[in-house]
Amino acid sequence: MKDQEDTQIQKLLMRVSHAYFVSLYHQLDEIEVHPGQVPLLILLNRERELSQKEIAGKLCISAPTVATSIRRMEKGQMVDRRQDEKDQRVSRIFLTEKGKACTAQVQKIFAENEKKLIQGFSEAELCLFQRFCEQLEENIKTLERGTKK
Repeated sequence: MKDQEDTQIQKLLMRVSHAYFVSLYHQLDEIEVHPGQVPLLILLNRERELSQKEIAGKLCISAPTVATSIRRMEKGQMVDRRQDEKDQRVSRIFLTEKGKACTAQVQKIFAENEKKLIQGFSEAELCLFQRFCEQLEENIKTLERGTKK
């Protein structure tokens, strides 16, 4: 019975995360933002301007991934770059007015989603749910990562 319960929790987690991602993907698509661009938009909104190396470090992603995202976001006119005043070899990435507007829309979507997601839960249930999710996150960290052979 225990193994079946474990499998059910995994299925539930996958269904919930998939359902939310699909919904969020469609919401972001309407404002021409890819889900992978959201952390970069939020980071640049908070930090104002950063180098690609700083972005990679703060988001814990590879430099090539940052470069690809920035190129796409430049093409979509959400970010721009300028040379660093102190080191001309370094480009500083910053949000354009369109990027700032997209970030505001993303934050609005997240706030509205949050209200809808917690609808029907008491404060005690939300507190328990948060505690359960935090425990799940800790437990996930103990899972063995796959190894390529």
